[in-house]
Amino acid sequence: MKIVVDLLGGDLGVAATYEGLNAFLKAHSDVNVIAVGPKNILAPLESKNVKIIDANQVMPMDAHALDILHDQDSSMAKAVNMLVSDEADAIVSCGSTGALLTLASIRVKKLNGILRPALISPIPTLKPEKKTLLLDLGASNENSVDELISFIKMAVIYYEAVYHKTPNFALLSNGVEEGKGSPLVQATREKIVELMLPHFAGYIESSEILQGNVDIIVTDGFTGNIALKALEGTGNVVKTLLRETFTKSLSHKLAYLLVKRDLKKKLNMLSSKPLGGAMFIGMKKVVVKAHGNSDAIAFKNALETAYMCVKNDLVKKIKEGVGDE
Repeated sequence: MKIVVDLLGGDLGVAATYEGLNAFLKAHSDVNVIAVGPKNILAPLESKNVKIIDANQVMPMDAHALDILHDQDSSMAKAVNMLVSDEADAIVSCGSTGALLTLASIRVKKLNGILRPALISPIPTLKPEKKTLLLDLGASNENSVDELISFIKMAVIYYEAVYHKTPNFALLSNGVEEGKGSPLVQATREKIVELMLPHFAGYIESSEILQGNVDIIVTDGFTGNIALKALEGTGNVVKTLLRETFTKSLSHKLAYLLVKRDLKKKLNMLSSKPLGGAMFIGMKKVVVKAHGNSDAIAFKNALETAYMCVKNDLVKKIKEGVGDE
């Protein structure tokens, strides 16, 4: 197994990605890694299993498509080129999402028969033992019925391959009744019934996303991206309110000491750090986008996502199950 790692582009700098990669390497002696970033910083990682590719430029977040495609010097561009030319199995980056998807689409390419790739990721829920996948998280702004059906099939294969369980799935909608939903959602439901796709759990409202009652939640990329950012924003607001409350006065600080342990445990249930990154599913290689603000723990878990996807032959299974249809 060979994984290419882009260590630049994260909000917390190369120190966080370096620490995350180092922790990952200690846990997986069976993996060969191509680490792309400043060689003077990454040099201590170099070994028979780790190759260093020097790169000091970060792909700009606001780079236009042509600039992205013409770029050869950024760490992301070099990493994607290594993924293709060195016949690696996967890439992990916490740089620009748009740039990574653009480079992957043009250079890595989607599997034959896949209408459109999607961004898929596990999301936190109130059930720690529950794995819930959400897609599409924004790889596209518009999707067709057939593309959503393809998303469902790919997500089911992902769930079975990585979590080794048979999942159910639901369509994200504005209500659970049959008559609810946009024309796209209603038409997709009709197609699901027509195809007799198993384990369909109907509609799910956005207020239920974090409850952990379904295994896979499917929506178009525009809606999925809004839902994801709304969840992240709500979480940040809750943390801000709690911080303001418990630092308000000495008595509030003392109260915090009493509930600190349990509060942290509950908040960690809704943390994205243990979940890894989002995979650009439907590509010829495993492409994992780590969160831009990943710390060492989150980045290590994004690497773990790539590792599990490769180890479980996810690309091959999607190609056989959906791509060749």
